[in-house]
Amino acid sequence: MAENKSLVAVVIPVYQASMTDAEQMSLRQCMKVLGNYPVIVVKPEALDLSAFLQEYPSLTFQSFDNSFFTGVDAYNRLMVSIDFYKTFTAYEYILIYQLDAFVFRDGLKEWCAKGYDYIGAPSLHQPEFDKLPAEAAQDFANALSTHRVVLNGGLSLRKIPSFLRYLKIYNIFYPTWKGNEDMLFCQEATRLKPMKIFMNLPEWREALDFAFEKSPAASYELTQHRLPFACHAWERYDPAFWAPFITVSQ
Repeated sequence: MAENKSLVAVVIPVYQASMTDAEQMSLRQCMKVLGNYPVIVVKPEALDLSAFLQEYPSLTFQSFDNSFFTGVDAYNRLMVSIDFYKTFTAYEYILIYQLDAFVFRDGLKEWCAKGYDYIGAPSLHQPEFDKLPAEAAQDFANALSTHRVVLNGGLSLRKIPSFLRYLKIYNIFYPTWKGNEDMLFCQEATRLKPMKIFMNLPEWREALDFAFEKSPAASYELTQHRLPFACHAWERYDPAFWAPFITVSQ
């Protein structure tokens, strides 16, 4: 790491000023656990979020064109834009923390120290693996071992120099990426196999220690009842499993 770089910043995409109770809780937990790191809110240029500073005065804001915040496809365009990552070259890593994530403990420096270029919760496209119960843990493990795994981008650690290099090379040889941004960085598409040498990714078992997303009950069995660093989309995938661990205050 260059001496003039900070190790890591937490980057929170925010689309609108109003937040659900769960989103407020997610932000509150992020600031409680990770508030000692630089926390940067990424937002549309036209959105005024200065009210956030009343509760979280250490927040800073980074604005991008409003067009990047009009929907999922627009957000994917932002996240595969080399200009997005150029914005954060003061840092070696950024942690993307969407407000459907929940962080359990501060293991951020330890995950940076592992040296991976990209880490996220291991996920499968097939809906039958979305909400497997605890007793189907081995089925989930088998599927993760035999199917193409995507490391979800909603709660993900990204090494800035590696992303800049990867996107520079990709943009020379490939057309504009139109799919989900995390699929690009996991080389999920067969045609991206030549790009694998440019992105150092963890195996799914180690990625489970970073974050759970789909089938959290089965994931919990596979980690011997050890919670990960964080989780993503907990309201969407088996919220009953998460109820003892995450409480949304009204």
